[in-house]
This record gives sequence, structure tokens and C-alpha cells, in this order.
Amino acid sequence: MLRMDVLYDALLDAVSPHAEAQLEALRVGPFWSLVVTTMGSGLASSLRSEAHIHGSKPITDAGELHRKTPLELARLLRSESIPETAIGLAAVNALLGPPEGALTEHNAKEILAERGTGKRVAMIGHFPFADGLRARCSELWVFERGDGRRDGDHGAEMMDELLPQAEVVAITSTAIINRTLPEILDRVRPDALVLMLGPSTPLTPLVFRLGIDVVCGTVITDARRVLRAVEQGAVTRQIGGVRKVCLWPE
Repeated sequence: MLRMDVLYDALLDAVSPHAEAQLEALRVGPFWSLVVTTMGSGLASSLRSEAHIHGSKPITDAGELHRKTPLELARLLRSESIPETAIGLAAVNALLGPPEGALTEHNAKEILAERGTGKRVAMIGHFPFADGLRARCSELWVFERGDGRRDGDHGAEMMDELLPQAEVVAITSTAIINRTLPEILDRVRPDALVLMLGPSTPLTPLVFRLGIDVVCGTVITDARRVLRAVEQGAVTRQIGGVRKVCLWPE
């Protein structure tokens, strides 16, 4: 089974040469965390748990994070605190810079509609386009553990039974933050088409080493616009100033 520390180490090794990058802005909004640097900008989902509401300190240095370098923020990826991990992933995404390789101007919805037609599809995380996709698939199983769970969604307890049957698997990139990625990938059949999607997705070929076939994420083109959206509580579809792209193995 994949160990998350191996992925975290690979991502941090990839950005470690960029120690000269300077921090320009950091925002932790209710839904998204954003890191803006002189090298680029990155988003990650601002996950939390009930424990963070009742007296804990989910972000240890809150109020002082602006004094850290982007690389120091990126190292929060290894934190045991999920909100800190989200900041770390946002910083990693900022420091990865413009994605290189076989890049297309697609979003995951289009690829899943094309590749999932007539097939058994598993979606880890309830994405807004799930209902529209369902009519095209022979089966669509949606697994959701958070507040976005809807009637008909499955919990993690059904993964052992259903996930090995899926011919196409779409995994939310928040699985990197909450550390559920290993248990998901361990249940995926070897011949399945596996996508990782969402603005938290690291747009780097490193992710292909995990057995993921396509990574679909967000390139920030207008950091100021994204910053304003994040601090005003925007959800994904309300964030402008971005491009939706997919990175494919070459």
C-alpha cells in the first residue's frame, strides 16, 4: 500500500530547489486555502473536523504564517493537522510552477462523460456534476464522507465491495490532504482508468507514479481575483481567474 509520507517527500523534493521564492499572500478561507508566491500560486481545500471547533489549535502559527517562506509553508504538508496540511499543499502547488508535459484544456467532467459512458464509474467525493454523469454510466457509485454527502452516496464501508468493480475511478485530490488516498488506490482494479481531480490537485507527473492516469486541476491566471474570491468564501464554481486543465502521461 502507498504510504502518504512517500508522496509528501516526493512533492517536497520537487519544490525544494525553489527556496528563493518569496511569499506574496496567504489566505485560509472557509473553503479554500491560497498561497501566492513570486513563482506562482496554488490552491488546496480547507478541510477541517469537528475537533477544530472545540478548543484545539488547528493552525499552530496562525497570525504569524506570513513570516514564513513558501518552502517553510510547503513543509506543513507533513503536519498532523489537516488545515496545516492544506496550507502545505497549496504552497506546494504554488511552487510547482506552470505544469509541463501533455497538457490539455479540459476539465474532469468532460473526460468522465467521454470515458465513463456505458461503464461502471466510482467517484470519490460528491462532485456537482455527478447527477448529470449518472445517466451516461451503467453504474455510478459516489463515495462521500463529508458534509457534501447526499442521498444514495456510499460511505467508506462500501469501498471493499464496489470499488474493485469500477472501470473508471475519479478521486478527489482532497484525499491527499485527509490521507485517505492509500486505502482508495489499494482497492482499485489494475485496468481501471484513474483520474485525480479538483483544484487541490498537484499538476505534476509525480502523481502518475501512484497509478493515476490523468490529473485534472487548476492553473491560476489571475491571483488577485482568486485571492478576493477565497477570502470572500467562494466555492469552486465561483472562483474566476483560473484555467481548468488536465495533465496526461507523455
